Amino acid sequence: MKPLASTTRSPRRIAAAGVVAATLTVGAAGAAYALAHDPHREGALAPAAPEQADASQAPVALADAPAPTTSPLTQEQSDAFWAAGYYMDDADALAELWGTDLLEAKSRAGQLLLDGRPVPVAPGSALDLTDPGTIGMLEMNAFWDAGYTAEDGATLAALWHVDVGEAKSSAGKILREGQALPIPPSGTPVD
Repeated sequence: MKPLASTTRSPRRIAAAGVVAATLTVGAAGAAYALAHDPHREGALAPAAPEQADASQAPVALADAPAPTTSPLTQEQSDAFWAAGYYMDDADALAELWGTDLLEAKSRAGQLLLDGRPVPVAPGSALDLTDPGTIGMLEMNAFWDAGYTAEDGATLAALWHVDVGEAKSSAGKILREGQALPIPPSGTPVD
């Protein structure tokens, strides 16, 4: 095959060059913005003053008002969020409610919990209980949280003549229904 000897560029090369140029431009603009707004950098722009709220607006309920955060998600906030029984779906619902990203939503909710204040989305309330994947996740969580181990799953599989995955899932379903399994857990249940 002979190399292309034309002095004109192919449409594919022109399009690729345009994509690369646009990507570099957006990246450079983002970096410049980040540098200009970094509060730890000397000469950074001062944050803009918040706009005055319209006096005719109704007051926001305490539970609906997001807790202000000045730092990224801390381990303490994250632990409080997960320990309260929240799921990623709940974090998504909070992020949408508050108009923030997921980390900020978990940070705010975790801080509300640490402060003893209510969170406007109840733990697990945003889960889609019609989704088989969600149901499977809840069944597996119930199995592990009850203190059952991989070895317990193998024992149940042998007892019920099914594979281990099906045994764990069935056991989780039974546990979620409030019933006991034919064997006790080998591990320690989660509080």
